[in-house]
Amino acid sequence: MTGAGTRADWDGPASPELRDRWRRDRRAVVRRHHPDLGGDPAALQDGLRANDELYRGLERDAAWRTAHRRPRPVLRSVVRGMRSRLPHGWPGRRRYFDL
Repeated sequence: MTGAGTRADWDGPASPELRDRWRRDRRAVVRRHHPDLGGDPAALQDGLRANDELYRGLERDAAWRTAHRRPRPVLRSVVRGMRSRLPHGWPGRRRYFDL
């Protein structure tokens, strides 16, 4: 079986979680449409191609999200650390309150 979206073109997603889901979905398509079980070969190829395109898109989205992640709020953690070191009762202390 050769064509766009087949195993020869792409070996699946790189992440282990996506790869497991990809394999499960791919096997479900094969069980449903395999010619030896009375399925249509064209439907099998179309299903595999659609499955591969779906997971390529998911992998591309995951790669984009990790590359364009927002930076961690470093200033907030620094301020919290400094406030916890202030003496008790000082304004700005984390557990400061005035009655």
